[in-house]
Amino acid sequence: MSTTAETERNKALVHRAIAYNHGDPRDAEQIFALDFVCHMPGQPPMDRSTFEHMLADFAAGFPGYTYVIEDQIAQGDTVANRITWRGVHGGAFAGVPASGRPFELKGINMFRIDGGRVVEQHAQLDFFGLLQQIGAIPQG
Repeated sequence: MSTTAETERNKALVHRAIAYNHGDPRDAEQIFALDFVCHMPGQPPMDRSTFEHMLADFAAGFPGYTYVIEDQIAQGDTVANRITWRGVHGGAFAGVPASGRPFELKGINMFRIDGGRVVEQHAQLDFFGLLQQIGAIPQG
């Protein structure tokens, strides 16, 4: 059974993990377990190195994007987040050249904590909507 203090520590750790995933270079070894794995639809499970490469591709396609954690709920060893990303499609992404179009991406992710480190992340993001917004898929 987790305590309120453990729940708050897990939520704080996930805030740090999300910040790290979006460009804050501090403390990766204190945030992520060596056997960290990320799960996303349509992708094989990713280790931290593979996941970081995917994040770098996103940052290159949407330089200067911002994100907001809209909601965060924690129970036991799991922390769930509803996040919104906003920015401009300013670089190539998924084979689509920069369109200069604004975007808003919404998603939900869940992090599992073990031993004070993030060991697992599951992410559900509206990439279809993102591709529509940047003109890769027709809307309508």
